[in-house]
Amino acid sequence: MDNLSSTGLCGWMRFKHLLLLLHLDKRRNMRAAARQMHLSQPAASKMLRDLETHFGFAIFERQPRAMVPTELGAQLVRHAEILLNDIERMVEDVQRMREGGYGRLLIGAIPAAAPEILPAAIAALKGRRPRLSVSIDEQSSDRLLQALEYKQLDLVIGRLTAVNQHNLFDFEPLLEEPLRVVVAHDHPLAGQERVELAALRHWPWVLHPPSSPMRQVIEAALADAGIASPDDTIETTSTQTTLQLLLSAPMLAVLPWSVLKRPLASGQYAVLPLTIGKPLDYYGIITRKHEPLSSAAAELVAELRRQVAFARPRVSRSS
Repeated sequence: MDNLSSTGLCGWMRFKHLLLLLHLDKRRNMRAAARQMHLSQPAASKMLRDLETHFGFAIFERQPRAMVPTELGAQLVRHAEILLNDIERMVEDVQRMREGGYGRLLIGAIPAAAPEILPAAIAALKGRRPRLSVSIDEQSSDRLLQALEYKQLDLVIGRLTAVNQHNLFDFEPLLEEPLRVVVAHDHPLAGQERVELAALRHWPWVLHPPSSPMRQVIEAALADAGIASPDDTIETTSTQTTLQLLLSAPMLAVLPWSVLKRPLASGQYAVLPLTIGKPLDYYGIITRKHEPLSSAAAELVAELRRQVAFARPRVSRSS
């Protein structure tokens, strides 16, 4: 088997090859993929054969009712999607600049970073770059990191969720997150001087999905105390949805202290006198390894560092 080389691949492969891989992965059918690309089925089949000949392995397994990626084929599809996302971003950026804009910055952020540190940093950045387009995607870290890997985001303000992710990303810590159990101000548990963790299991909960670091801290705390996970749960990563649900029914939620300052000041919510689990590990700036940041992204990172230097003393006092 001949060794693959990037030089040889760049000289032979075309973008239409990448598109075919993505359409086949999504449709699992050669005829449907060919129709999506406005090709005849024989032409699309020949393209796939050419790809498999060049790489030296089967990319898709031909099953009676579907075409399924092989293990190596799935890796090839993954890289094809990353490359096409990069091309799409290049076209968007160039078109914006041709029309007089100043590019676009795509940021992923966990809820704890969204209400305080990040808005201040973005406001400072926009003060210097008023025509820069900024987009913020607020999700749990696991979902944001997948988008970062596939080049759908420029950087993430979150935390690593698996030990091997340091191979893909660089991580710069910013702040840690104390967690609090929060309820509506008229909840039966609000105002009580002492609340036991075991007594909370029978209340309905609003929680992050099981894959999120915040949920894992809660589950670990329950396991350490020998308490089963709550049965009555609603799962969401949206802070706003969580807060609205707390007002609509006698539910419990666990949220970072940083997102609770304004809700508590409104008088609509109360924090229970209970420590649940340890503080979440530091969240920080996550970027793709070995890839330089755009000038706008680098400027945002510098502003985030300044905001954290200002916020640390206040966070320590609040905790």
